[in-house]
Amino acid sequence: MRATLRLGLLGFGTVGKALVRLVEAESPRLSRQLGVDLRFVAVASRALPRKPTDGLPPDARVTEDLLSVATASDVDVVVELLGGLDPAGPLVVAALGAGKGVVTANKALLAARGTELARIARDQGAALSFEAAVAGGIPILRAIRESFAGDRIDTVSGILNGTCNFVLTGMARTEGGYGGVLAEAQALGYAEADPAADVEGTDAACKLALLARLAFGQEVPLEAVRTEGITRLQPVDFVYAGMLGRTPRQLGIARRLADGRLLLSVRTHLVSNDSMLASVEGPFNAVQVSTARGGDFVFSGRGAGGEPTATAVLADIVEIARRDGGSGVPPFGTEAPAPFAPAGPADSVAPFYLRFVVRDRPGILAELASVLARHDVNVDAVFQAPWSGKSALPFVVTLEPVDEERLGRALVELAALPFHVEAPLALPMTP
Repeated sequence: MRATLRLGLLGFGTVGKALVRLVEAESPRLSRQLGVDLRFVAVASRALPRKPTDGLPPDARVTEDLLSVATASDVDVVVELLGGLDPAGPLVVAALGAGKGVVTANKALLAARGTELARIARDQGAALSFEAAVAGGIPILRAIRESFAGDRIDTVSGILNGTCNFVLTGMARTEGGYGGVLAEAQALGYAEADPAADVEGTDAACKLALLARLAFGQEVPLEAVRTEGITRLQPVDFVYAGMLGRTPRQLGIARRLADGRLLLSVRTHLVSNDSMLASVEGPFNAVQVSTARGGDFVFSGRGAGGEPTATAVLADIVEIARRDGGSGVPPFGTEAPAPFAPAGPADSVAPFYLRFVVRDRPGILAELASVLARHDVNVDAVFQAPWSGKSALPFVVTLEPVDEERLGRALVELAALPFHVEAPLALPMTP
């Protein structure tokens, strides 16, 4: 049966323009192979009067009135590409309330209000699809919801933010500082003018919350994801990482323990140079799914940008068209999520890298070792690379596997010692 879908587009930025181009290019093939006809009937953007409008769908009406498109009688599916919580949230609620399908790439909105939106969609018999909200064009959400239905997922992890990966791999490649590599990322369009959501880990935390919700069927609040940014890393950390046969990567990790509780974190890890994640460079993403019976599966590709994200949006639109606009599969793979069961720092065990920057004087190592010993934290090795600085000395202590509850108590005491130039930096080391 041939399906015709009338689309209303909210937002005409990088992804919106790429989507219009993609629909125009792929429509003949979609019609011929899948019996799907797509047509933009309306585009709404408050920025249209201030920006060039080249590339708008030729037959679509154009307006600044976002709500009129979200609830228009001649729109079957609303494509929300505004981002953020407001006005995107009320507009998506209005569209779903009017019985319209919604396709969105808005990971922040879904992390904050996903359960509410899924309930409205279910009650109205409307579709809610969001493949593009995580890892751009990588089809990881559909794979978790459908392809792994016959297995039990134990861990979902990986590189979830292309900006951070570009900065970290750039610092490793050029031995440059954080600020210079970030400026390069901004010049190339890989980082926003205000990069805080990326470099502080918020963007990856939103994505991880969605991945965990789909993988484990639990209600995962965004604030439950332990989040640390990449802004404290210095060129010296890449020197020491190289000495250890490792490289820094920002990883999001959601792991289910045997009793069903979840460990959730977004932070920089030192990964082995022999690992797959060490080979993922620049703005690319990679997601690893570890299952009880099938083992490990890795999905890698461009995690951001107009065209990769637009391909995921279009895949959702086509799926809705082929389901004749119905809601079909529940958005999160389950009608009613289980209550969230969090694990704590005592459940997280890993070897650690501790970097100190101190005013050099005798007895520093003895004081550090004494504090660590009082908290039953075992030292593995001490590294001190040749350093030309006169006022501050950086060096590294690696630890045997330790739970983060004990390590956290030790770090509080270590940070209070009087010889630090800056607070110690602790990074877990991952195989």
